[in-house]
Amino acid sequence: MEVSMREDKLKLRRKIYRLVAEHAKKLDNLQDVYSAVMDSVGEDISRAEAEARVRAALGTFEKGEIPKEVDFPFISVIEKACDRKDENCGCHMSCEPGAIRMDEKGKPAIDIDKCLSCGLCIIACPEGAITDKTEIAQTIDLIKKHKRVYAVLAPAFAGQFGPDVSEEQIKTALLMLGFYDVLEVALGADMITVKEAEEFLRRMDRGDKFMITSCCCPPFVRMAKGYRPKIAGLVSDSVSPMVAIARFIKAEDENAKVVFIGPCIAKKTEAKLPELKDAVECVLTFEELSAIFEAYKIELEKLEVKMPMTDASHDGRIYGHTGGVSTAIITSIKSLRPNTKVNARHGNGIKECKQILDAVELGTLEANFVEGMACIGGCVGGPGKLVDPEEGARAVDEFAQKSGVKEAVANNAANILFRKYKDRVKLESLKM
Repeated sequence: MEVSMREDKLKLRRKIYRLVAEHAKKLDNLQDVYSAVMDSVGEDISRAEAEARVRAALGTFEKGEIPKEVDFPFISVIEKACDRKDENCGCHMSCEPGAIRMDEKGKPAIDIDKCLSCGLCIIACPEGAITDKTEIAQTIDLIKKHKRVYAVLAPAFAGQFGPDVSEEQIKTALLMLGFYDVLEVALGADMITVKEAEEFLRRMDRGDKFMITSCCCPPFVRMAKGYRPKIAGLVSDSVSPMVAIARFIKAEDENAKVVFIGPCIAKKTEAKLPELKDAVECVLTFEELSAIFEAYKIELEKLEVKMPMTDASHDGRIYGHTGGVSTAIITSIKSLRPNTKVNARHGNGIKECKQILDAVELGTLEANFVEGMACIGGCVGGPGKLVDPEEGARAVDEFAQKSGVKEAVANNAANILFRKYKDRVKLESLKM
């Protein structure tokens, strides 16, 4: 039985996000934003719980000054909000690696060494007592202070803001918020697709038994690390499409700042890793962006479209759901070398990912290409989503069908950008 956050707790969470955005729009000092939000929260919750929730929504779990830059850790328990301290709670049942434990005082805590940063426990806790840090105020502050802030939209964004809202209206709304430009992360996915297709062929030529793609999902990468040394060297070294597109933007525009928008809480952690933190300044979920639109009184369905979205191929756009990465890369493999045999497996959710990695360790995996997605349904099932995964997957496919380019290898925009900056932009990151 699936357990999820109670409706009243979800409304409270989103109310706080909206208040943060409303006050951050008007105030320049983040400490002033905190005080203003606290004055606006109301008396539905205790002062102690309100303080913890508001501080998390402003990017910190600690007392003191509100930070201008948010950093680790990104998930924590709000002690004052939790009233179910047993292992039958939704948060425990949702945590496959068992990172939620009882401390010496019998209170729930998160074991950072075990945590995959997937954030699934956040939406599974009925009391909303597990929370993540947000960068809502920091994003608004970034737009105020810098003229060239780019928004990059994860492939899962299609359909997230309702059936009557087009992808182009979302782009228009982001431009109204003050973003300098808006690009699809799927453009970066096109580049990574071609890179990994070529990498797969090299690996098969040298005699590797299989290749694991890890470009999209930080929790899967973290899980895979637990299987060293069995899989050492067999995991692709590609950066994620998020990092790829951000680095290319900054190669093209040396004054650029980049904000990633998607359904994934783990991307907040990925963006702060030492070897990757040059790419993305802030990460927002769709849930957080929705609160910003509400605070700025932007009604998406009423917007007149100003800018088309033509960045990515069909195959880059389908990265948003389980199997999309495999399909895209295999299509490119077949284009580069038509007679290549590809036997793919994809893990749909952490449990299936673990089963596949167990098979790798035992030597019983019947596949030569592996895709892992920690969330059921893929990115469309992420904890920062706004619609059901099935609905999200349909919207992703419908948007993909609108692309004028089918295969990643045929995306001229991606090819031109890649050739122009291939010697300056690093698309590899040591993972194993």
